[in-house]
Amino acid sequence: MSLSSSAFGPVPPDSVVPVLTAVVPESDITVALRAALDARAQEKAAFMSLSDELLHALRPEMERLMADLVRSSLQQTWRMRHRNGDGVFLTDIP
Repeated sequence: MSLSSSAFGPVPPDSVVPVLTAVVPESDITVALRAALDARAQEKAAFMSLSDELLHALRPEMERLMADLVRSSLQQTWRMRHRNGDGVFLTDIP
């Protein structure tokens, strides 16, 4: 079941962000709305804490990937630096 948009008054275009023009006193905020806002804030906090958990779990893998990247970059730089020989035997860095 859907209500027509005319039931709520004129609908602003998507590009317009509505702005509150008056401060709503706390006494006008219903208990149900306050509970919904509190629940939303708790849900956001729980969701955002996932980033800390994911970063902690992924830290060993990220460190391994960074070490591999540094090692391969140095090997490539070494090869480019001595690609003409310059009296140095071309050997890979282990």
